[in-house]
Amino acid sequence: MKNMLSIVVLILLIGLGFVSNNEVAFAGTMEYSVKANIPKNQVNKKLTYFDLKMAPGSKQTISLTVKNTSSEEKKIMIEPNTAITNQNGVIDYSKNGHKKDSSLKYAFSDLISPKQEIVIKGKETKKVPFTIQMPKESFDGIILGGFYVHEINKEEKKKENNKVQIKNEFSYVIGVKLTGTDEVVKPKLKLNEVQAGLMNYRTVVTANLQNTEAVIINNLDVNARITKEGKKEKLHSTKKSKLSMAPNSNFDFPITWDNQKLEPGKYHLYLTITDGNQIWKFDKMFEIKGADAKAINKTAIGVEKDYTFLFIGLAAFILSLIIIIIILLKKKKRGEDNEEE
Repeated sequence: MKNMLSIVVLILLIGLGFVSNNEVAFAGTMEYSVKANIPKNQVNKKLTYFDLKMAPGSKQTISLTVKNTSSEEKKIMIEPNTAITNQNGVIDYSKNGHKKDSSLKYAFSDLISPKQEIVIKGKETKKVPFTIQMPKESFDGIILGGFYVHEINKEEKKKENNKVQIKNEFSYVIGVKLTGTDEVVKPKLKLNEVQAGLMNYRTVVTANLQNTEAVIINNLDVNARITKEGKKEKLHSTKKSKLSMAPNSNFDFPITWDNQKLEPGKYHLYLTITDGNQIWKFDKMFEIKGADAKAINKTAIGVEKDYTFLFIGLAAFILSLIIIIIILLKKKKRGEDNEEE
């Protein structure tokens, strides 16, 4: 039970973006562990991820310590990735080679030496260096990234009783925040494309939100409402809170369609967003085209079926049957009358 609790705690910390406790990083429940070796120019020395202030054009080597707590040799991949915002509104450091946001001037992955694959023997500890080269020009705000560390060729274990395969898929994230000046940068949000689509095979409309400044936005509350063009009645809405966005990043905010089919037509999106200090309000017209709606509805799961045409067809069949019966009865009666005559 104690080991299971340690694993849950570690997963929660990784989900927040940083491994924030060295003791957890070296927990006995893991077969390997990673920690940041904090340098002298660390801004906040209480943090266990890198929080560095560096001068324009300067170069610095930082390092991670990887410890293999098992007796078997392991292959470990360490990827320095630029921070992005994923579809859940969470800052994500695990995407290697992700498409850069249009507002991103300096990507963390471009300023640091490439990813490394290391082989570490059983019970061995290794220090792995990476070199950061800061831009020559001074910049305000922050550059955000992180080391995504995971095992290659993860070992598969089988339960003898039911032969269910269990994969060890634990990974670590060690964040890196680079600062050039003390200038405070205010966040700016932009609404880009609004379009119909699928999220987890459910019908949605997504609104692409973009943070165009070199600053983290935390505690975002998003309230989205959709109406038909020219109408005030709400068709669909979604509210989400406590979202975060990485500097100079974008993500598709999903507005649920309540498991209904997408209908072609013109719609109006209203968005209200706040981080507790600023409020952003957007409204935008968009159109769902017939071909798009048909393709999406065909793939979607859980969509409420429209039985209108089935009922119409059934009613038409019954009506036709009644008419045929009436005609047959009339013919029969006419025949009987003729016989009597």
